[in-house]
Amino acid sequence: MDHFLNASSEKFILLFIFCLTMSYETNCEVNIDDCLNHRCQNGATCIDGVNTYTCQCPPKWTGQFCTDDVDECRLQPNACQNGGKCSNTRNGYNCECVNGWSGLDCSENIDDCAYTPCFAGSTCIDRVASFFCSCPPGKTGLLCHLDDACISNPCKMGAECDTNPLNGKFYCNCPLGYKGRTCEEDIDECVIGPNPCEHGGLCKNTEGSFTCYCASGYTGPRCEHKIKDCDFNPCQNDARCFVEMGNYSCMCMARA
Repeated sequence: MDHFLNASSEKFILLFIFCLTMSYETNCEVNIDDCLNHRCQNGATCIDGVNTYTCQCPPKWTGQFCTDDVDECRLQPNACQNGGKCSNTRNGYNCECVNGWSGLDCSENIDDCAYTPCFAGSTCIDRVASFFCSCPPGKTGLLCHLDDACISNPCKMGAECDTNPLNGKFYCNCPLGYKGRTCEEDIDECVIGPNPCEHGGLCKNTEGSFTCYCASGYTGPRCEHKIKDCDFNPCQNDARCFVEMGNYSCMCMARA
């Protein structure tokens, strides 16, 4: 009888200890809340388990108890845009933007026209770390602050006039055959270098160009083509023309 009581007592004690560690009530049906003394940090949420708990971390924390800072620069390679440099910080990250960009992730183009750098009457066009001034007629320069010297059409012979954006002075892009500040001078192509006419052709200067007078046997604007004698059909009466050693000969057709 005593042995039976001792065995029953041991079972009761073991069951009692189990209930204390896992749950309570008569049949151990209620789970003990292990989150009462949890170690979750940095605003984490404790999730109760059976004789344990887990920590549900906020977005910027990780680890068993949410004590480790998340490295956003490693997890998000494009956290900083447009060439910005990402630096991890505790509970976040910082972006060091390149010139021309701003914002938390360097996605905002700085408006370089905000301070109206262009002169009155012009239109400022924003770019990345720069701006462009679209000038009204008669104005030129980086800020449209200069008078446009091309308004008076100083260039001649159909030359294209451009204005120096730094000082407002004009310069002419001369067409072939002309030179000078306003393209008013004709270039003598026959004397400025080797004879432009090939195969002994005679060069004669003309206004804005030149003319080649070719030697016998040559043709083309520069006398560059050798004349093929048979091209002129020198043979008569249906004779066939042949070129031999630079000369032509005719093979007469026999008549019936």
